[in-house]
Amino acid sequence: MKQSSILNKLSMLFALSLLLLGFYSCEDDNYALPEETLKGKIIDKDTGETLQTEIGGNGIRIRMMEYSWSDTPQPYDFYCMMDGTFNNTKIFKGTYGITPAGAFVPLQETEPIEIKGVKELNFEVEPFLRIQWIGEPVANSDGTISAKAVITRGTANSDYQKNLLDIYLFVNEIPYVGNMSFDNRYTPSMSFSGATGNVVLGQELPMTTKGTLTKNRTYYIRVGARIDQTIEGAKRFNYSTIKEVYVPE
Repeated sequence: MKQSSILNKLSMLFALSLLLLGFYSCEDDNYALPEETLKGKIIDKDTGETLQTEIGGNGIRIRMMEYSWSDTPQPYDFYCMMDGTFNNTKIFKGTYGITPAGAFVPLQETEPIEIKGVKELNFEVEPFLRIQWIGEPVANSDGTISAKAVITRGTANSDYQKNLLDIYLFVNEIPYVGNMSFDNRYTPSMSFSGATGNVVLGQELPMTTKGTLTKNRTYYIRVGARIDQTIEGAKRFNYSTIKEVYVPE
């Protein structure tokens, strides 16, 4: 009985220690959650339209450097949506330098900006390429889609007028379409060596999907093109807007 009593007391002490540890842990973790917002747009300087991109690591990256506590902070990165907008609602209150990076002439980091509540910030950029549809895509009776586009330089800066590398007519069955998400069975592409591809710039460019699309189904298409220019380790695409095309029976 005496041994059992000692064990019971030890068990109670152990449980009490865990409870106290939990209280201390809660006290230590009682920091404000990130709840400030940074939103805005990446805008084509000449057209005033948002710059089309892809989601994920090869799209438009927003880098934030918080200078509230350090002159050499660790970067905090997030990415734009496909339409060139961004909206991050989980940011700590503080002072940041902000830099976007993508398929456009690089920008310098902003002057330190205070993020408190909702901060809206737009960036005007010069894209490497500008891609515009000519007319509307057409679903053909043979199970293909035909489209026309024109690709032009988006900047007069000769440092970023590198040779055209490749062009894709990306095809997918979901609205997330681009280099990050496409169906290779239907997506045609053109690759160029040296300056050979530059002759298509400014020209009407007809394109047709490859293979035979499943009929009675909706597809999403988008033209993407890139130059032989590396930005932060990747050759990034410029994009057209996304078109929705129904392929009938």
